[in-house]
Amino acid sequence: MESDLLIPLIWTVVFGILLTLGVRKFTKKQPTNKRWVRPKSTDEINKSQDE
Repeated sequence: MESDLLIPLIWTVVFGILLTLGVRKFTKKQPTNKRWVRPKSTDEINKSQDE
């Protein structure tokens, strides 16, 4: 491949990556404040049912 063709291809890839990163940054979803709660273990469930 000739260097005359290689340079525009490299710049096309560079600008494509920059464009993709920019679009991802501006269209990012707002984070939600969901809290993960540890589910009760089966031992705790069995103990509460026995009482």
